[in-house]
Amino acid sequence: MNTRNFQSIYTYLQSAPLAQNYLLQCYEYADIEEAEKKSYENTYRFIYHLEHGQSLYEQSYQSPLSIKPILLFYGMSQLLKACLLTSCPSYPENTSVLSHGVTSRKRKKQNYAFLHDEVKIQQKGLFAYSLKNLFHVEHEAQAKYTMASLLKRIPELSDLFHLDKSKRYIQLLHRNHHHTAHLEESVLDNLHWTSSYFSDKAKQTIPELLQVEHVPPTIELTFTESMRSLNHPVLYTCSETHAYAFPLVREWFTPFPEVFTHYLLLYNLSMIARYETEWWGDVIHSHASEDIAYIKKFLAVTERKLPALFEDLLKQKSPR
Repeated sequence: MNTRNFQSIYTYLQSAPLAQNYLLQCYEYADIEEAEKKSYENTYRFIYHLEHGQSLYEQSYQSPLSIKPILLFYGMSQLLKACLLTSCPSYPENTSVLSHGVTSRKRKKQNYAFLHDEVKIQQKGLFAYSLKNLFHVEHEAQAKYTMASLLKRIPELSDLFHLDKSKRYIQLLHRNHHHTAHLEESVLDNLHWTSSYFSDKAKQTIPELLQVEHVPPTIELTFTESMRSLNHPVLYTCSETHAYAFPLVREWFTPFPEVFTHYLLLYNLSMIARYETEWWGDVIHSHASEDIAYIKKFLAVTERKLPALFEDLLKQKSPR
C-alpha cells in the first residue's frame, strides 16, 4: 500500500481538464443524466475539496499530537466529499447531509477512559450519506460503537491489543499467486461456528471468495483475481504487511468499510481535542493512562493510511 503519498492521482486531478474528464467518466459509467454538464459544474469544487484535504494532511504531518485529530478529521472529511462528487453530482442536496452525522456522549470528568467511550450514528448526515452512496451500505440509525471496538478492527493495531489483552480479533491473510490463503482452524472456535456454517457465511459476506475448504489444521480460502481493492467492506487491508485482515468477531461480518471506522474514531478524538482540553492535555503529557498508547498508534496509522484508501476509492470510481 502506497501510504502518505499525494503525488499520484491527487496530483493528476489538480488539472481542471483532467479532473473534468475524470468526473465525466465517472458520471457516464454510472449512467447519470447530463454527465458532461455536471462534470463541468463540479470540476472546481472537486479540485478544491482535494486541495483542502491534501493541505490539512500535510499540515498534520508537521504538527504536534495535540492538534493532529482535528487536522486529520477535517482532512478526511474533505477527501470524503471529493469522493462523493464522483457518485453524487448534486451533493449536497440539502442541509441535512452537511452535519457530521455522529454524536459523542458527554464526558465524565472522573474515571473517564477513551477505550470505553462511545459514539452514536445519526439517521442523517455525512456519515450515513457517504456510506450509502459510496458503498451502498444502509446503516442502522442510533447504532453505538465504543472506541475499543473500532480500534480492534484496524489491522495495524492488532499486535497492540494482543500484547495488552492477550487476545486476537483478526487473522491476517497472505494470498499467494494462486489467489489462495490459509486461516488457522481456531477461527471456528473464535466465532463459535461449524465448518459448514463458516463456509456459507464467509462466501455470503465476501463475494470474491470462490471456495472454502477445511483441511485441518487450516482452512483454505480461494479468491477471485478481482480481489484487489483496499476498500473491501469486510476484509480490511494491513498497510504494513499488505495482507487482508479476516475478522474473528461475528458482528464484523456486516459490511463496514475501514474509511468509516477511521471517521468515527477521528470524529471523537477531534471533539476531545477541541472541547476536552484539560483531559486531552493530561493524556498527552502523562503516562498514567493506557489510552495514549492506542491513540498514538491509531493517529500514526490513519495519517498514512487514509490518503491511500481514498486514492484507491477514486481509482475505482473511474472505469478507465
